[in-house]
Amino acid sequence: MSLLPVSIPRATETWRFYEEPLGFLAQTRSDLGDIFVISDAGAIFSGVPDCSGAIAAFGPARHRTVLSDIDLFGMPVSAAERLSLPQNLVNLNRGLHSMRSEQHAQHQRLLLQTLVERNIGNQHSAVCAGLETFAQGWRSGQQISLLGEMRRLTLEVSTRLLFGDQYTENSRLALLLQSYFLFRREVASPFHSAGETLREELISLGALLDGELRRYIRWCRKRRVASSDGVLTRLASLELEQGRRLSEDELIAHGNVLFMSSNEPIAVALTWILLILSQAPGLRRELRREIGQAARADAMPSFSELARLTQLDSVINETLRLLPPNALMVRVTTRPTTLQDVRLPERCELVLCPFLAHRDAESFPRPNEFLPSRWNGIRPAPFEFFPFGAGGHACVGRHLATYMIKSALALLMPRYELVLAGDQEIDWRIHIQFMPRNDPLMTVHAPGRSTLRSGKLFGPVSEMISLGDCEP
Repeated sequence: MSLLPVSIPRATETWRFYEEPLGFLAQTRSDLGDIFVISDAGAIFSGVPDCSGAIAAFGPARHRTVLSDIDLFGMPVSAAERLSLPQNLVNLNRGLHSMRSEQHAQHQRLLLQTLVERNIGNQHSAVCAGLETFAQGWRSGQQISLLGEMRRLTLEVSTRLLFGDQYTENSRLALLLQSYFLFRREVASPFHSAGETLREELISLGALLDGELRRYIRWCRKRRVASSDGVLTRLASLELEQGRRLSEDELIAHGNVLFMSSNEPIAVALTWILLILSQAPGLRRELRREIGQAARADAMPSFSELARLTQLDSVINETLRLLPPNALMVRVTTRPTTLQDVRLPERCELVLCPFLAHRDAESFPRPNEFLPSRWNGIRPAPFEFFPFGAGGHACVGRHLATYMIKSALALLMPRYELVLAGDQEIDWRIHIQFMPRNDPLMTVHAPGRSTLRSGKLFGPVSEMISLGDCEP
């Protein structure tokens, strides 16, 4: 017998959710309204034992209720717990999202203190150096795998941004962090059956990472912090409260989560942006002109000059609106409650969908069109546009993330034209992030070639977006 109220409409053909979750949610919402049962038979994403069922909820008011109360609407069971990993690997992912109440508030304050604009600005020269190092690997006429290259870019930049340039093992540590994340994602995928051999390999890799992070933290705490030090180096020196700094376990957890947040989501976002821009030569020219006017000739914009790139901001926002890395979000009720007069039992899974929320015609007219100009003078509410989450578990590093995206584009666009290497069908998948299923193949050219033509984007991704006036 279902524990969910009979008054909530039920979706039919739930199997379609697993084949095409976004299309299923969009069609069912159109048929049934802003709240409906996906499954009476247990959890879909959360991994919660004895789950009461899964419900989809839409609308800014419901988003606010669910995302604001982190004690009542908790996070899903972590992959480390579902896989029964050792405690040191469970700890690797105990960032802010695993905390509640005063502990969450204390740690959030400390992380926000570390990630203030001044500290990010202090790292701008290191970020520029990382981008320069990355860009030296490209030559005109070269074909590249776009997502793979954006992963290489974010690794180069985040290593300097998070660890600074004084720790001699920072590149090795960053590569280990990236390898652990990618391998853990594959092993922990709900659509992948992890055998014992893969689990043991994950445990071995995680133990190595844990040890290397501890060595780094001990190095941090033996030295005096300088203004140019990396974000994590500074975090290791701060006090959580009078006389108490973060423990090694806490620093390891925050360090790993911050690294994950400043790598794969950034690489995916840059991939979507550059893929769209490959189809919009006029917009590429306009952005190149804006960057050239903001900065000195042939120079990377300074930290303050980046703020002048308002059209680039609009392109970033519009891409994050249409193709948000966090297309789906999941929360679980920790006790019985109500959601806008709908009674929910304990252990009820709630599925939110930023992908569809960002296409609400009331908030975003002509919702499927790529229209960067819509961002001229508008500021959507936090629960209408939330590519980095919202409420209590909103990403504390969202300013860091947008800075990384913007810096990368400000360096790459004046130097290179990136176009699709022939017509390509690009599909998508949800693999924690909403990302390309197949890595777009691009060709690198010097800018300014009037005869340059891009291959045409077609397939499922192109069907999600109308480029309108941006099309070639």
